[in-house]
Amino acid sequence: MPKKASIENQPFATKLASRRIKPAVKNQIKLQKDTEANGDDRLKQIFFAAAQLFCEQGYDATTMSDIGDAIGVTKAAIYHFVPGGKQDLLFAIISYGMDTVDEVVIAPAKEIKDAEKRLRAIITSHAKLVMRRSTEHGYNPVTVLTDEVASLSPTQRKKIDQRKRAYMDFVRNTLQQLQDEGKLKDQLDVAVVAFSLIGMIIWLGHWYRPDGKLSSDQVAGIICQMTLGGILRT
Repeated sequence: MPKKASIENQPFATKLASRRIKPAVKNQIKLQKDTEANGDDRLKQIFFAAAQLFCEQGYDATTMSDIGDAIGVTKAAIYHFVPGGKQDLLFAIISYGMDTVDEVVIAPAKEIKDAEKRLRAIITSHAKLVMRRSTEHGYNPVTVLTDEVASLSPTQRKKIDQRKRAYMDFVRNTLQQLQDEGKLKDQLDVAVVAFSLIGMIIWLGHWYRPDGKLSSDQVAGIICQMTLGGILRT
């Protein structure tokens, strides 16, 4: 077995940067036993196979061999892509999910000056992103794992918490702008609204089924209408 390198000594995100694909470039690859997959596709397969197994049977109960079996490669091959082992893999999956939020949700929203339009874009883009990767079992494994920070090292956990806080501050600042402009309803606390909003969107990853009666566009529209209708003055 290849020697495991600690992510704290050699940042995993840096090590993968040269061969990782950007999250929004391609649609999710269906996991399959394909020995011809290139490095970028294989790494993405590893992320989604591991995330799904962690959700279904638990992080502690899942082995690197289980993940290899899911995509038809050996445990040694998994370590080739993830030299630091299972904990570094969990960190990479959570980081990958947050990278996607940065790219698909935060970066475009920062270009919108109008606070109401910005909030609408945040809600719609994030909700669609979560639902886009839901499995037929009714959950998005990468989104679900975002809360599994307890299994990370203290250094890894701190990095993830900082990124979560930055996103929450962005949403809260948008709400604060609306409040300063007199557009929020009376007696609303922007922090409570921000946490409730993001929690509602993330929870889509636990229950949304792509084969349900409503499309992701319809669900995102309902959430947006319900949120804005509940917090904005008419």
